[in-house]
Amino acid sequence: MKKSIPSTILIISLFILACSSANLPSLATATPQTIITMPPMPSDFITQPPSPTESTQTGTGLENENLLAGLPDGFKIGYQAEQGNQTITEMVAEGETVEDWTIMVTVQVYLGEKNTTPQQAQETMTNRWFGACQNSETYPVADGVENGYNFVLWMLYCPLNPSTQKEEFTYMKAIQGNDSFYLVQVAFRYKPTEADITQWMNYLREVQVCDSRIPERACQ
Repeated sequence: MKKSIPSTILIISLFILACSSANLPSLATATPQTIITMPPMPSDFITQPPSPTESTQTGTGLENENLLAGLPDGFKIGYQAEQGNQTITEMVAEGETVEDWTIMVTVQVYLGEKNTTPQQAQETMTNRWFGACQNSETYPVADGVENGYNFVLWMLYCPLNPSTQKEEFTYMKAIQGNDSFYLVQVAFRYKPTEADITQWMNYLREVQVCDSRIPERACQ
């Protein structure tokens, strides 16, 4: 059953990763086997490769359009890969793995995808989630423009994930860049506490897109 609440504050999971936009083929799977494993990135930021043209460097060392998604304190990169124009990074707590986790942060970048809107991604992912888990619920959280880029934030809930036999809460932020499309997910395999939600809301607030070529959207 779908429910709605006022969109007042910023607030998704791998779930069984039935989540992707019609224009965004899913890259992540519960057990990655068909994509190339990449070495962990040393950077605190998840960025896309610089374009061969229109490159303007800033004091951050970042060039062109970038997604700023920090590695949370106490977390590590558990899995990273790319396939075609898609990249994925999965971050889990120290001591956990991408197969056995309680909280997972997933960053997906669809390089060159310019035609999908956050609202389209939200609708498609929500429909697939509902098709994969009975009695699911969804709650809109926030939408608008951040640093000049359209975004949508929403929550999905599965009372019993058929893959894990656990309940699952997922918060997703979709951002439409000028060069690419970005998805950042925070998933819980338990009911998050108020402190958990506050902590991860603050994290997702800081997830933004910037562009060194546009002064008012510069990478700070």
